[in-house]
Amino acid sequence: MKTYQLVSAMLLGLAVAAQAGAASKNVVVTGTVNPVNGMLTTSGTLTYTLPEVSGAYIAVAAGTTAYSATLSVGGTTRSYIVMRPIAAPATPPALLVLLHPLDTTPVQMANLTEVTKFVATQGFWVVLPQAINGQWNDDPALTPPTDTNFISALITAMVAQGVDATRVYAAGYSDGAFMSERLACELSNQIAAFGIDAGAVITSSPAYCKPAVQRPKLYILGTADNIVPYDGGMVGVDSAAASMAFWVGQQHCGGTVATTLPTLVNDGTTVQLTDYTGCTAGNDLRLYTVDNGGHAWPNGLTQSVGKTTQNLDATGIIWSFANAYHL
Repeated sequence: MKTYQLVSAMLLGLAVAAQAGAASKNVVVTGTVNPVNGMLTTSGTLTYTLPEVSGAYIAVAAGTTAYSATLSVGGTTRSYIVMRPIAAPATPPALLVLLHPLDTTPVQMANLTEVTKFVATQGFWVVLPQAINGQWNDDPALTPPTDTNFISALITAMVAQGVDATRVYAAGYSDGAFMSERLACELSNQIAAFGIDAGAVITSSPAYCKPAVQRPKLYILGTADNIVPYDGGMVGVDSAAASMAFWVGQQHCGGTVATTLPTLVNDGTTVQLTDYTGCTAGNDLRLYTVDNGGHAWPNGLTQSVGKTTQNLDATGIIWSFANAYHL
């Protein structure tokens, strides 16, 4: 779906942190994720390096590594990036499949989301696949399941490398959010929970979305998003209300509980969580509404299109949410 290109300077914050911490002694840094807002609290200061991966600089927290690889699926060689702790895990780690926006790259998505600090402190692995020509085949009415097949094969490959096949999660931003949504329809036998940021339900979904089993889903949508409007208006995409109504029908939820999150920073945004309760299929369905929030990854390194709230961390809240579930 239509989105925007990320700002070229989004590495600046982590680059400065990496330079400032270069002289620091590497120590093991642990961390906890606040289940209310996803904010990460660490036991010390994380330091970073900026290695070049796939022709671009990627922020890598101490104790972790990042590398690129390829996988041939359906006669096409596809690329991806893996980020993981260096130390061998005591038990098979969880895997987060993280999907980039239109016309961007896995490196940009990794830097934007600052996922490296969660990899370092929470111990899970991340795989960031690259879309062909920068665009995902997210609409089942218009595009074949090429990307679904690629991601399915990629999950299988990562399981062969040691990740826990029962604790695989998927999340995406904008075009990546729409692709994550398609995976919720087509790969629920491999993925245990889904995060969708700045993306809503594609209107063709009722005809094509028939999951083998329902899984938990978390949405983050901004009321001032002019790319994927909260109240609808984007051709082929539902409003926030219609999107949630679709999944309420699929997951057979019975009610709602609304909670306003604490305001941590007076940045002109507030966040409300709507919990859809009593879901007899898929366990959990949530919507985080960012009032006055733009087309953004909350607490991420971008202010490109509207406000990026600092009252919710998208990476942290998606991990905290998904990590409660397994196949």
